[in-house]
This record gives sequence, C-alpha cells and structure tokens, in this order.
Amino acid sequence: MSETAFAMTGGRVAYDGKPVLRGIDLTVHTGEVVALLGANGSGKSTLVRALLGLTPLSGGSTLIYGRPPGRFRDWWRIGYVPQRLQVGGGVPATVREVVASGRIARQRRLRRTSAADRDAVAAALEAVRLTGRAGDPVQSLSGGQQQRVLIARALAGEPDTYVMDEPTAGVDAETQRLLADTLAGLVLGGKTVVLVAHELGPLEPVITRGVVIRDGRIAHDGPPPRPEGECARPGHEHQHPHAAEPVAGPLTGWQGEQR
Repeated sequence: MSETAFAMTGGRVAYDGKPVLRGIDLTVHTGEVVALLGANGSGKSTLVRALLGLTPLSGGSTLIYGRPPGRFRDWWRIGYVPQRLQVGGGVPATVREVVASGRIARQRRLRRTSAADRDAVAAALEAVRLTGRAGDPVQSLSGGQQQRVLIARALAGEPDTYVMDEPTAGVDAETQRLLADTLAGLVLGGKTVVLVAHELGPLEPVITRGVVIRDGRIAHDGPPPRPEGECARPGHEHQHPHAAEPVAGPLTGWQGEQR
C-alpha cells in the first residue's frame, strides 16, 4: 500500500460554536491528485487548513505523513499555495525573493544560498513563465501573475506534496491553462496534489479523485463528478480506518500565511 500523505479521522471544526466541518474522514495517499469541490462556504478551505494544522480541530484527529501537525518536522515535504499573496510593508519583495522563500524549509540555519537553491528558484520561475519579471516587485504584478508567484514558491521547495487553496480563483484563462500544464508535470513526477476548487475547468484531465464537500460533510468521494456538479455516485461517503491520535494544536513555525 502506498504511503499516506494526509489522514483525518472524525475531523470537526467550529467557529464561534457554529460547526464548519462535521466529522470528516479523509485519507490521501501519495501519488493521488485530489480535488476538494463544493459551493462557497461548504468547508473546503477550512478542511485544507485543518489537514495542515493551520486551523485546529475541535474534534477528531489529523496526521501528516503519519504524525500530528504539532509533531511533524519534515515541512520541506509540503508545498502550500494559499488563495492570495500576503506581502507586508517595508521594502517591496521581488518576485525572485518570494519564490526563493520556498527553499527555507530545506535550508539549515545560517547556511548560505547554494547552487541547488538558485537552480531550483530559476526552474520554478521558468515553469510559471515569470523569469523576465524576477526582479520586479510582486506588488506590480497582476492577480494572475501573483498566483503564479505562489505556485513557483511551492515548486522551488521541491516538496513531495502540494496543497493548493483555490489556485484558479479569479485568475485569467492563461494562468489556469499554465497551472494545468504544471500539475500534469507534477503527476508525471509522482507528486501528490490536494487542491481546492469551485470547478475544475482545464484542471479536470489531471484530477484522479474528486471529494465533494457539502455543509461540512463529504457528500462524494471517488471519480471527479461531471461538470454539472452531479456525482457519479451520489451520497457516497468514502471512509478510511486508521488510528486516531490527539491533535497537538495549531502548527508552530509554519512558513505559509496564517489566514
């Protein structure tokens, strides 16, 4: 059996006492390309953040490569692409600087940037076709181009698993096609991908599994549903038994955005 990237058992999340996730059982094995689908407010993004430990569970457990988020140390194995780029004040960060930050989890403290780091950043910029904008401030880029920067940052880290929260939301058709091509390359390399989407569009050919979230529960888990949103097996809820472990709480030291 393949290695397990994520395993959630009975996952529950509530905000101000209001349930958002209502007992999620979800296992993602290495090599899968899983799309989390559903209407706005269904709990898709909350589920992704709970899988990573960014949002604490109010019940149940979640494991990353067999460990609770609070005890997981191999963060270089995870590449996270949030919904939007968060850039603070001060000196504007360049595209190259943001992409290079994706190498942090692979670097030992106080180690200088290596040739491997530079090569990985250059390859990531080339993959998203932003080599010519590498020295530009990220604030000067369009929304679609900023999304490419986030994808390049994840690519630069050369992780085993990519987690993308609505990577095609509000971006142009060209960026969507570019992302589909990028995902196809990751699939060929045996990478694992979990992405949140309202609809698949050009990503559909590379998706191996669709998980539909409805009102905080899994309504379908299997082949990606038809474009109309109808499930191939309506009402099917996929479950995987595995050992529950207490959640250690919110992740400490995560390099991604805390939204």
